[in-house]
Amino acid sequence: MPTLIPFPAEGGSTREPQSSPMTDMIREELNQLSSNDYMVNCILERMKPFIATLDCDLSLDMEITAENEAGVMQVIPSIQDLQSRFDGIISEIISERILHEIHLFHIERATKF
Repeated sequence: MPTLIPFPAEGGSTREPQSSPMTDMIREELNQLSSNDYMVNCILERMKPFIATLDCDLSLDMEITAENEAGVMQVIPSIQDLQSRFDGIISEIISERILHEIHLFHIERATKF
């Protein structure tokens, strides 16, 4: 029978990390990579500070008045393009971090045997 190895070694928890849209997105990506629930929860626990860093409000609060309406309408396509670029960059960063965490998970499990 295989031996269960606690991961992470210090301060970790096997309980399911608190849910957020960012956490749900990362969980979905991990599940698509055929990760088991234990591995997913361990990685999500380790990624909590990273998720908190990325889980921020990037909304643009802007007042539209009759005087600035035309100008605001002109910049909307540029703002949408910027948002798309941010989304793409953040997705790439998350994917790289997930792959890194999976790699670390396997290394740490291998060194425990």
